[in-house]
Amino acid sequence: MLFGISYVEWFGYAASTIVAVSLTMSSIVKLRWLNLAGSAFFAAYGFVIGAYPVAFLNLFIVIVNIWYLVRMYRERDDFRIMRLSEDDEYLEYFLACHRQDIAKFFPRFDFGRKEKRLAFYLVKNSVPIGLLIGTKRDGGEFMIDLDYVGPQYRDFKMGSYVYANAAFFERQGISALATAATGSRHDEYLAKMNFVRDGDVFRRSLTDNKA
Repeated sequence: MLFGISYVEWFGYAASTIVAVSLTMSSIVKLRWLNLAGSAFFAAYGFVIGAYPVAFLNLFIVIVNIWYLVRMYRERDDFRIMRLSEDDEYLEYFLACHRQDIAKFFPRFDFGRKEKRLAFYLVKNSVPIGLLIGTKRDGGEFMIDLDYVGPQYRDFKMGSYVYANAAFFERQGISALATAATGSRHDEYLAKMNFVRDGDVFRRSLTDNKA
């Protein structure tokens, strides 16, 4: 007993909490994993207290989550990076739709600036899911102002494809990548993408990583 509540009941509360948290996930993969864990807890809880309808229902949900997760991990995604013009109408629409989320991770991004910037769609299975925008400097360094994908696609797959694709950047005359530290969670993402921090800037060379 804890606070007058049995440990079995606490187990049930824990299961409920995990399921509730899973429904707040923007990433479908994270939602499936958390929902799987919560349903497994609920199934065990149902068997322990003898509530078999609850147990078997949640056992079924566990199986469904496993099936979808296996399907997701086996699926082969088609990624693309597509260059576009700064006056592209859809670019303006995409930036406007995601403005609040972009500002959270890239507080210094200038939405109004258009001149001398290169912009690329980040495309997954024919759907534009993000943007890569920056400025090419003398010497071939590309200073990234924005590297953004929608919340539901933040599983590192797109980033891994982009930053391993040295051949694409070389065709644009780019030999190295750089981006300013933001102090947000995006800095952790850059470290996972093998950027190295140099003061207030993260840098990554493309010469040793050709695709």
